[in-house]
Amino acid sequence: MTQNPLKAKKIVDRTVPRTPVISRDGSLVAFEVAPWGYKGESASKAIWLSRNREPARAFTSGAAVDSEPAFSPDGTKLAFLSNRNDEKKTQIFLLPLDGGEATALGKIDGELEALKWSPDGAELAVLRRQPETKKRKKKNKKRDDAIVVDGEPRYNRLFMLDVETGKKREVDSGDRELWDYAWSPDSSQIAYLTSEETGFDAPMARGDIWLVDREGAEPRHLVEFDQTPMFPVFVTGPNGLALAIRKNGFRAHPAESIYLVDLESGACVDLLPEFPGNVEGIRPLDEIEGAVAIHTAEGVHTGLYRFDVRTGERTSILPDELTSNGAFPYTPSVTPNGESVAVLWSDSDVPEEIYLVEDAEAPVKLTEFGKDFAGKLLPSETISWQSDDLEIFGLLTLPERDDDAPLPLVVQIHGGPSWQWQDNCFLDWHDWTQYLVSRGFAVLTPNPRGSTGRGSEFQRRLIDDVGGGEMRDVIAGAQALVDRGIADPERLGVGGWSWGGYLTAYTITRTQMFKAAVMGAGLSNMISDHGTDDIPSANLSYYPGQPYHHLDEYWESSAIKHITNCVTPTLIVHGEADDRVHVTQGAEMYRALKVLDVPVEFVRYPREPHGFKERNHQIDLLTRIGDWFEKWLKPESAADEDNSSPGS
Repeated sequence: MTQNPLKAKKIVDRTVPRTPVISRDGSLVAFEVAPWGYKGESASKAIWLSRNREPARAFTSGAAVDSEPAFSPDGTKLAFLSNRNDEKKTQIFLLPLDGGEATALGKIDGELEALKWSPDGAELAVLRRQPETKKRKKKNKKRDDAIVVDGEPRYNRLFMLDVETGKKREVDSGDRELWDYAWSPDSSQIAYLTSEETGFDAPMARGDIWLVDREGAEPRHLVEFDQTPMFPVFVTGPNGLALAIRKNGFRAHPAESIYLVDLESGACVDLLPEFPGNVEGIRPLDEIEGAVAIHTAEGVHTGLYRFDVRTGERTSILPDELTSNGAFPYTPSVTPNGESVAVLWSDSDVPEEIYLVEDAEAPVKLTEFGKDFAGKLLPSETISWQSDDLEIFGLLTLPERDDDAPLPLVVQIHGGPSWQWQDNCFLDWHDWTQYLVSRGFAVLTPNPRGSTGRGSEFQRRLIDDVGGGEMRDVIAGAQALVDRGIADPERLGVGGWSWGGYLTAYTITRTQMFKAAVMGAGLSNMISDHGTDDIPSANLSYYPGQPYHHLDEYWESSAIKHITNCVTPTLIVHGEADDRVHVTQGAEMYRALKVLDVPVEFVRYPREPHGFKERNHQIDLLTRIGDWFEKWLKPESAADEDNSSPGS
């Protein structure tokens, strides 16, 4: 029996929940709901609400973008961000939970994010991107709009608004980019994280932590890091009130860990130096002295623990059915006593839904957004294989079939490279597993060396070996499935997005085992990429230094250097507004393959950044990928006409 192919349109048009938040008493859960792709210039987004474990319902509606729901500490109001009054301006709105209309708070608008209540409920804080100056706006209207790179930086600023009066005040953070912040439990202080970079490379820049009193005293510098930390949370440490943060290392992004920062001395201690995974996020547990909640990635699964910063003790606060199966990509929301959790969870064959967990008991499902796919998706299994001296893990998903004959196999490589495939549902334009499986392909999603979820040593394996070992891991995974009789050696495909696109391009210039490839938003020339990438330091950390001093190392790890070895038919897809990996990276690969008479197709998508936004482009992309692998790996099977048209 074979499965009916899924329609690209149905995948892209599905509505998905995101970022659940829970009220302090655990009785309310709110979250964002939106389709995958935009039908206009932006996607409408609504807020849904569940009360007392009941199925969630829409709480806001219309064409506006409503986002970042946040419950007041007393549970009577919901604050959120919206452009409902002006599609070009986002404002803060307050909505009574017992009924009434949403009203705008204060006179602050623009590019807003990171909305957070003070614990006493008196104020709301928010980050706002500095608007263009009146002079710049006036010149733009006259088309006198020359841009000096780094000449007019627009920083994120932190504002606090009085909930009763709407009066606002700004924290003076200087000429620095402000990334995140946290209120102290008594609302008397705010800790905030900054870097001195804006524009290109800002996310990778040196970072600082500052403390400021709520009443507006001069901010106090606490500590400096070689890279911007994230997720600040106040907690009682061994020496009194401290700050827990997640910090990345700089050199090849050693696995993210949780650190404790002393508020007096600024001393910083790694609390999980030997942890064989990654800390993905941190949440406060204000009613449990000395504890925070940490979201972890371990192998292909995720965990949520109550973590004592004084003893290092970890206790799971989710049932095994949510941690031993499936995964949750976003850090769950937890009540201050740690007894109730709102989590977005999915399994390989179960689309993402919102669940409520109380006292680590069986989860209560609050949504049914994936019901149209019930029984239409197939489960993955975790497999492993040997590569050099390493055991490599990945997820294998097989199509329904009538016999045990070897299958056409597609290996989809993840981006990052500091990222990982988890055991969740791959059902969108970016993650092709379920779509390709429904079209009769086996799909392997490997986590080669350099991936997260296995600790620092495993991630550091890429240092001074870009492309090398990770490519061998991918090849070894495909060969293992050939050896097991699962994959047909004459029908092997490979593809990926971002770094996955890079490793695809590099792999097909070093081996001819793959008969079709899809290079999505990938790098082809590490030297030229360094000059156009908006975060060049991300790749710099894997090399001995800047490319201007180490041309040989960068060139050796570039697909273009080895391009004359390539015979693999290749589909190149790229967004024309991609600042992360410039579209010229795809153009270089296309020109080279075209000159060498290798079958190649290059599709450029107007307006699209590194992550595609527009519905029609997502549908077209997913359909083209399926058709490309169908053409080269299943030549005896004509693509279904419906499935092949970009609008299907």
